[in-house]
Amino acid sequence: MLYEGYPVDAPHVVHAADHWLYEGTGVRPGESFDHLVGVEYDRVTPGASVPEPLEITAHSPLVCAGNRSHSDSAYYTAAGGAGVFATGTMRWVEALMAGTPEGGRDHGMDARTRAFVTRTTENLLRAFAEGPAARHRPAPRPNTRQVYGTA
Repeated sequence: MLYEGYPVDAPHVVHAADHWLYEGTGVRPGESFDHLVGVEYDRVTPGASVPEPLEITAHSPLVCAGNRSHSDSAYYTAAGGAGVFATGTMRWVEALMAGTPEGGRDHGMDARTRAFVTRTTENLLRAFAEGPAARHRPAPRPNTRQVYGTA
């Protein structure tokens, strides 16, 4: 995951809806959450070295400074078994308060987005609290080539 751009405002689009991170969210592939990608974004860069196995869990099309690109959320396990999750957006933490009176600058994110981000974050933290995620969660399914259509 590499930083790619600022500023941006785009929907977060779920790719791997069956990933364990999304258990209990009810999301489907292609489902989106308005304004969740912003104000900066990160992505998997095809051709750049990435830790393997790496699974892109969300792949969100966007336009930043006139350039078409994508923000990605990705998960992988490090050699020692630790899980690593990158949201690809600076608004993830802000979304935990979206749609509430305490939400502050929620950039138009709603309670539905808050529920999705909250449940995903809870799943992540519970898994990591159990110890190295590779010991008790399914391995990432490498999909960078499939998502980006590269060889």
